[in-house]
Amino acid sequence: MSKTYETVIGLEVHVELATDTKIFCGCSTESADEPNVHVCPVCMGLPGSLPRLNHTVVEKGMLAGLALNCSVQPKSLFFRKSYFYPDLPKGYQISQFEKPVVIGGTLDCLGEPKGRDPYTKTIRLTRAHLEEDAGKSVHDQFPGQTGIDLNRAGTPLLEIVTEP
Repeated sequence: MSKTYETVIGLEVHVELATDTKIFCGCSTESADEPNVHVCPVCMGLPGSLPRLNHTVVEKGMLAGLALNCSVQPKSLFFRKSYFYPDLPKGYQISQFEKPVVIGGTLDCLGEPKGRDPYTKTIRLTRAHLEEDAGKSVHDQFPGQTGIDLNRAGTPLLEIVTEP
């Protein structure tokens, strides 16, 4: 039997950064019971609204990168990634990809299988980049319909990408 394909798996892990406000506006990141209470023209994607970068998000992204043995980049850029999700009001996500805040790095994990000595597994990282979260679709509040809650839209995330 010939092998035509080889399975290669890497992970993308989204980590919510613990900040008081969203990545591109001053809205609270605190969770809310009511939909759409922590929103403004920026996180709702209204025309004419202008994002303003939350510097605390960048600092926390760099600190996380240093904790993961990454190299902090002297220059990082944000790009628009187009998605057509109902809970992404702008039709795009502001994210870093080609020029992330940190690159490389490793994460050491301790393991202790039954009947064996503990060991360390090193996971190699490609990069970690900053991006905004989308909102969420709500299916249980409107019988037969789907609502959109934008409270999470703009919540700062650090996407950590592993090597295969």
